[in-house]
Amino acid sequence: MDAIDILQFHVWNDEWTDESEWSDAIGKLKEQGKIRHFGVSINDHQPENALLLAATGKVDTIQVIHNIFDQTPEEKLYPYCLEKKIGIIVRVPLDEGGLTGTITADTQFPAGDFRARYFRDDRKQQIVDRVAKLNNLLGKEAETIPELALRYTLSHPAVSTVIPGMRSVKNVQLNCKLSDGRLLSEKMMLELKNHRWDRNFYR
Repeated sequence: MDAIDILQFHVWNDEWTDESEWSDAIGKLKEQGKIRHFGVSINDHQPENALLLAATGKVDTIQVIHNIFDQTPEEKLYPYCLEKKIGIIVRVPLDEGGLTGTITADTQFPAGDFRARYFRDDRKQQIVDRVAKLNNLLGKEAETIPELALRYTLSHPAVSTVIPGMRSVKNVQLNCKLSDGRLLSEKMMLELKNHRWDRNFYR
C-alpha cells in the first residue's frame, strides 16, 4: 500500500503530550505521505488519559475501552472528541467475552488464556447475574446480548467504529451484519445507562 490509513500508538500516556520526539516523527511521516492519520490507544479504563493530547490538534483518532458495563468515556472524552471532530475507535465492546451471553459460572478457559485470570474467583457468576438482567431487554431492538452490546457502542454519536474480538467465522459474519447503521432507540440507550458497572477485572 502507498500509505497507512491510521498509525496508532499503543498504551498512550498524556505525560508525553509535550514531548517533541514523537510529534516531530508523526509530522514527518504525514508530510512524506506514509501515514494519513495518527491515533492513540488509551490504557485500560483510563479514558481521560488523552484529553491533553486531544487539545493539541495532533491526534485524529482515539481508541478506548467502552461497553455497556464501562461507560466512563461518555463523561468527558466523548463530548470533547465530538467537539474537536476526533474519531473514536472502541475496543473491548464485548467486555472480553462477558457480553457475549455465553459465559456461565462453570465456564473453563484453555490453559494460557488470559480470560482465566480476567474471570477468576467469583467473577463469572457476577457476569452471569449482570447479563441475566440484560436478557430482559432483548427483543425488537436486539435479539442477542452481543448485538445489544455492539449496537450500544455504535449508537453513541462520538463512535466511529468498534473492534470486537472474534474467534470464529460465524462471529465475524454476525458482527459484520451489525454495521447496518441501525441505532438503538433513545429509550433503550437510557435504560442501558442503568447497567453501568464500575470495576476493573484487569487487576
